[in-house]
Amino acid sequence: MLQPLDGPSSQGVISVDTITVKEAKIGGSALIERKVITMQGDGKFYVYFGDGVSTPSAATVTSDGFVQFKNATQSWEAGELQKVYLIADSGTVNVRISERA
Repeated sequence: MLQPLDGPSSQGVISVDTITVKEAKIGGSALIERKVITMQGDGKFYVYFGDGVSTPSAATVTSDGFVQFKNATQSWEAGELQKVYLIADSGTVNVRISERA
């Protein structure tokens, strides 16, 4: 069962494109004790949960990731050790991210 979100949070914007897979995080690493990550983009992008071994290819994120549509807000359970990767469907997409503990 998900515990109440009563810890710190971090919020910001990252830009993702169609070439480079980026990890969904604000700053140099995921928020300590992160439990939930919420994202909203100004364009369509893909969300992929990594295996923790290596960064996936752009093709893998696009083919196997979850689609997040423009201006849609989605929250995902994702601990600080869970790598979450993003890639844009086309062009460059600015993604607002909130990590919460």
